[in-house]
Amino acid sequence: MSGPAPAYQVHPVLRAEKLLMQCLTWLLTALFGLIFVMVVILVIMRYGFNSTIVGGSEATVMMFIYTTALGAAVDIARGKHIRIDALIDSLPPRVKAWLEGINLILIGMLQAMLLYYSIEWISVVGSSEDPVLHIAEGLVEVAIPIGCAFAILFSITRLIALIMTPLADPSN
Repeated sequence: MSGPAPAYQVHPVLRAEKLLMQCLTWLLTALFGLIFVMVVILVIMRYGFNSTIVGGSEATVMMFIYTTALGAAVDIARGKHIRIDALIDSLPPRVKAWLEGINLILIGMLQAMLLYYSIEWISVVGSSEDPVLHIAEGLVEVAIPIGCAFAILFSITRLIALIMTPLADPSN
């Protein structure tokens, strides 16, 4: 049974989106794995040996900030951003597609504002140093504009996919 190829196989932008999303997913998986291992080691050391790794807790929080910012962007690419599906799923396909498009535009605009203000924020407070790890806080805070940039990119690519996807024929 052959039908039309999925949109990501047709349009080069959507193929690039899929590849980027896969790379980010692997990075997020690795970061979550590292966070998990660090937390387990820190708990064992704290309660088993009454010791700790200096900066371990701070490092896990910093990695968690990156996973949150990047994970939110990846969820936009997957179409899993925050929404209430019960109402949306009950609408006709054409209305549903229009609302999804408006939603993606609003998400992109919000992310653009967050990108602008986060860069401004980092320029003010990003030069301070973490007291334990002695890393510039800006290296952690830059996760926010990076996540916003990916979210904007994925909002655009999802709009392209939405435009390229034909609506189901209601007579079938």
